[in-house]
Amino acid sequence: MAGADHVAATCADITGEAEVDAIFAATALAFGGVDLLISNAGIASSAPLDETSLAVWERNQSILVTGYFLASRGAFRMMKQQHLGGSMVFIASKNGLVASAGAAAYCTAKAAEIHLARCVALEGAEHGIRVNVVNPDAVIRGSRIWDGKWKQERAASNKIDPDDIEEFYRQRSLLKRSVLPEDIAEAVYFLASDKAGKSTGNILNVDAGNAAAFTR
Repeated sequence: MAGADHVAATCADITGEAEVDAIFAATALAFGGVDLLISNAGIASSAPLDETSLAVWERNQSILVTGYFLASRGAFRMMKQQHLGGSMVFIASKNGLVASAGAAAYCTAKAAEIHLARCVALEGAEHGIRVNVVNPDAVIRGSRIWDGKWKQERAASNKIDPDDIEEFYRQRSLLKRSVLPEDIAEAVYFLASDKAGKSTGNILNVDAGNAAAFTR
């Protein structure tokens, strides 16, 4: 179902503690509580290590680590208070498992996201709160990240033309297939739903196959 009684939107700085807390307060007033958190705030940056500025490093950490911490903490507090359990899904990245040259700030932040999810899963289990991770890779179509400098930066890092980036990533995958936004949505839906009711602390890679990212 959808409509005015079922959907509400708010705008906030995910790195601001007071603003994130306000989101959960508003959600509780509008809907009575929180059952599900999909944490998917995202940016991307690419630069050789010696050209990575402190500002770029801190922006990645602020949004991709602090932002995910504040959102998961807010959801955790409310779910714990409700005594009804709940589910969280973090949208991380293949880069959280596999280092990429020229993307130290981004890869490090994504790795932190994954480990944060594990920590929240560990503490949430006794309260029936499940926490899982979806790791996409090279979702180009429909992604605003690839509309910015990221596309040119990754093309330069891989020594290819920016117009060839989608084909490059498709051929790099084991299955030789493009990863689409709807593929990520299906993975999130599964982990958020009761179909994955016995899954927590897990990672689901949606990357068309990348041997280096195999979890082990």
